Amino acid sequence: MKTLIWICTAVLLALWSAIAWAAHGLIGVGGSLVATNADVVPVDPLLVEWASWLATVGTGVGEWLVIAIWAIVSAVILALGFIATRLVPRLKPAFQNR
Repeated sequence: MKTLIWICTAVLLALWSAIAWAAHGLIGVGGSLVATNADVVPVDPLLVEWASWLATVGTGVGEWLVIAIWAIVSAVILALGFIATRLVPRLKPAFQNR
């Protein structure tokens, strides 16, 4: 039973990691798209520079935020797996002498 719990924990952790990896990539691609295309809107050049800078900074912060949230949730998933294995009673062998 404990092996099953750890297998489920590993699968859940892998799924969570895939979701976080995809979010990290989307933030990186989206931020770079906004930063490089900030001049598409016909506004004051100073606003274009600020928008590009803000998109670049937001991308960096967003990527680190995804990593921090991934680490926290991963630790919670592992802790729940550990707690679940401690709550499962030990099975006694059927051939034990009495």
